[in-house]
Amino acid sequence: MLLEALQYLTTPCPRRFRQMGYLHELIATGARARRCRAAWQPHLDKTRAVISDAVAKSGGNTKAVVLGAGMLGDIPLDRLAQKFATVVLADVCFSKQTRRVVWRHPHIELLHVDITGVAGAVRRGEIPVPGLPAVPSLADADLVVSANVVSQLPLIPLEVLRRKLPQPDDAALQAFAQDIVRAHLDWLKTCPGTVCLISEIERRFIDAENIIGHEDPLWGVALEPAGAIATQEWFWDIAPKPEAAPDYAIRNRVQGMVWQG
Repeated sequence: MLLEALQYLTTPCPRRFRQMGYLHELIATGARARRCRAAWQPHLDKTRAVISDAVAKSGGNTKAVVLGAGMLGDIPLDRLAQKFATVVLADVCFSKQTRRVVWRHPHIELLHVDITGVAGAVRRGEIPVPGLPAVPSLADADLVVSANVVSQLPLIPLEVLRRKLPQPDDAALQAFAQDIVRAHLDWLKTCPGTVCLISEIERRFIDAENIIGHEDPLWGVALEPAGAIATQEWFWDIAPKPEAAPDYAIRNRVQGMVWQG
């Protein structure tokens, strides 16, 4: 707890994102990754392998953009840095470890950006219609990577709206979450080069080896692997007992895909 408090005080983060809770979530996720290192490792290895395959399939070597790269645990940064003249890591905030790693690579850029495009309106207590946020780096990217981020995009905006709205409408918030996920997937379809998308597609709650519950982490929005030149699935033990609860574990089913824009 002391380490996390120190990280919160000393990690740079734009004030608007810090106030919404993004830095707190980044640090909490880093702490969980350390506690669950052994359980997470197969998933991290698989994610890096899928991204490395996308790097190999990319026809150009000028620019790669990684969306949601705040922690880097699942990103083969050295592989990206070796191939591309410029690597852009885009997220609302970045861990101190990420900053230390990037410092060694002058051609890697950190871009503080809200890739949902909704933060401003949400902070005002409004439910906006998500669109395609303006990230100029994507316009000429040879490779765009969205790794384990799309299911997370609605979470903090929903938390902020539930605090700010006097009478939150669950149906409206559900539709808003779906719109954020759908907008991100539509956004990836506009990318001109190679695209790598990795996302959880099912969340399972497990007691011993029995599945006792399911959740849809994509809020009812389906991934569309049609046209993908490579698709894989695996499981991620994101919260083994007793990380989330003493009587059940959480296991994600994950899909990774690569396609050409």
